[in-house]
Amino acid sequence: MKVAIFDAFNGASGDMILSSLLGLSLSEEDLRETIDALNLNLSFRVEEVKKRGISARRVVVEEIKTERNFSEVLDLIERAELEQKVKEDAKKIFERMAIAEGRVHGRDYRNAVFHEVGSDDAIFDVVCSAKGIRRLMDKGYRFFASPIRLGSGFVETSHGRYPVPSPAVLEILRDSKLEVIFGGEGELLTPTAGAILAHYCEGVFKSPLRVENISYGAGSYDTEIPNVLRLILGFSEISDGVAVLETVVDDLSGEEIGYAIEKLRAENLDVIAIPVMAKKSRPAVKIEVLTKLDRAEETALMLMKETGSLGVRVVPVYHRMIAEREFEEREIEIEGKKFRVKFKVSKALGTMKPEFEDVSKIAKDLNMPIYRVYKILEGAHAYTERE
Repeated sequence: MKVAIFDAFNGASGDMILSSLLGLSLSEEDLRETIDALNLNLSFRVEEVKKRGISARRVVVEEIKTERNFSEVLDLIERAELEQKVKEDAKKIFERMAIAEGRVHGRDYRNAVFHEVGSDDAIFDVVCSAKGIRRLMDKGYRFFASPIRLGSGFVETSHGRYPVPSPAVLEILRDSKLEVIFGGEGELLTPTAGAILAHYCEGVFKSPLRVENISYGAGSYDTEIPNVLRLILGFSEISDGVAVLETVVDDLSGEEIGYAIEKLRAENLDVIAIPVMAKKSRPAVKIEVLTKLDRAEETALMLMKETGSLGVRVVPVYHRMIAEREFEEREIEIEGKKFRVKFKVSKALGTMKPEFEDVSKIAKDLNMPIYRVYKILEGAHAYTERE
């Protein structure tokens, strides 16, 4: 599995994320093209700087300060000539910030007015970062973040003097998988960076990693700890840690068991139900949940809540072999109609499988048996592979 880790040991800002992507998945020409596409009123330069002896890149932006409301930012992004995935990511990142602002100030987030984060440089940071991160994701990288240092003290905002971390940053963190550390010099995690990392990062990476590349993006502060964001690219072997949770229930109806299984399946890797004979020869059902090791206790509580069980066995599985896989989306023509189909592909094993939802949609649209659709798609994928 390809892994990208934002190592925010001294916080992160939007320009630090952007700077760390330079030379890996972004060029200076990409930045200029983004400014033109969005018609932003700013200029930039790239500097090679040293932060406490660490050599890093820093993107320095010069702009005329502006502020926009949420809908204006969305409209600006939507009208730009950018890749659709980049547009969607950028809009969702700004939506995170708008929702956080709405919660803090007690108003509808759709009416949020961006001050610091609505300026051209914030839009530049978000869109360029989305472009760079998306390129790495398209190469198969999954994104994680180390525990992020938040800082301390107070920060001046358009609403006045706020404590660090600011209320908006905390609201952004509340809806994410990011882990944080309190303390440090000044404001170390900005709302823009928090929203970018919250959108892309799956949490803290806890498996062995083979490091393959490192890039440093510098911030504007000079602190005792080097003010850089480290982006680490690497590879993790095809294994991970999971836990099997199991409990036996004998007092629920089939409908109740089915409802619990569907809720559990939505948030975990897999759920199965097995008929068993319980105490006093009562027929019962054993429910097994496959979940990530770091979510075992949280999932066990959920299993007890949904089934009424008073106990759950947790069986750690430290070495689960999984094949590296990636998704490919292709346009396939069947009986004169074109469909977009997503395939799950494992090149290591030489296997391919179309996503069931896409297969089901085609079968219904063409009134065709689903097994025939599978055969057609498998043949079409093999043909395009040979091309």
